[in-house]
Amino acid sequence: MTASVSHLVDAGLGAYSPPTLVISLDFELRWGRRDRLGYDMDAYRENLEGTREAVPRLLELFVERAVHATWATVGAVACRDWDEYFSRAPAPARFTARAPLDDRRFADLDPCGRLHFARDLVERVRRTPGQELATHTFCHLAMCEPGVLADDVAADLAAVQRLWRDLGAEPASSLCFPRNQAAFLQVAHALGIRVWRGNPIPWYHRRDKPRDPKAFRVLRFLDDVSPAARRAAPLEGDMTRASLYLRVALPEPAWRLQVVRIRRELRGIRPGDIFHLWWHPENLGTDVARRLARVREVLDLAAESMTRRAIVSRTMQELLQ
Repeated sequence: MTASVSHLVDAGLGAYSPPTLVISLDFELRWGRRDRLGYDMDAYRENLEGTREAVPRLLELFVERAVHATWATVGAVACRDWDEYFSRAPAPARFTARAPLDDRRFADLDPCGRLHFARDLVERVRRTPGQELATHTFCHLAMCEPGVLADDVAADLAAVQRLWRDLGAEPASSLCFPRNQAAFLQVAHALGIRVWRGNPIPWYHRRDKPRDPKAFRVLRFLDDVSPAARRAAPLEGDMTRASLYLRVALPEPAWRLQVVRIRRELRGIRPGDIFHLWWHPENLGTDVARRLARVREVLDLAAESMTRRAIVSRTMQELLQ
């Protein structure tokens, strides 16, 4: 038995599955940072406003290179305004660690909703070939917060599915958990989720043991820029593990290391494995031209491998087809 066939049998795939590139984007605008930014509307504003330029240009890059991508979108982003948001949003979860922030105060501070809503961008994603409109929950619900209940998760995901249907989109079948806090999987499955993004393999990503936040950030950074690391992995049931977080804001020397890492991952990926690259569109909201050029560099590496038929590009949903 050859090494590649043996790897497929070990992965439980049975039949041949080509080396695969998956790209997922956590599209969240201010919903993903409101607990950290609080009521300061100027904090991170440039990134959020620049996302309106970055998303259409990202879509153009994907289409030009025939790259498929999963857009794990916070449902609230697709609301037209605060009136629609308040009519659709479920009751907030009752956190025991801290009180949830007051949404109505955000409405007063951002009355036009420019930092919170972008239905036009969501519609553009939905209409673009090869792009999957997935979910990042309706309100960026971090599911491992103390006090979050199964009913909270069910109400949140149900709100997403209603909104997606009202937009004329297919109900979301892929989920990227906010803060990568995977939980309540049975609830997610009952609401139509078929595949989800899990954490990378290294031990320091595990959440079943206490960890030091500063040490975690350092270890994760060192892993992301290590040319020797290999994080591609096979599909595990309905979970595809994240392989690498694309850091478009790195200083140039560190960026070159990450490019070397990506090139080696793409060239060394084995049949049955998935190289899962992810980032936030908001990361490109400042210094847009330079950061988009870095994404273009990575997508060119992917396109070259696709041209040689060394890899295929798939959305998370397409992994199960």
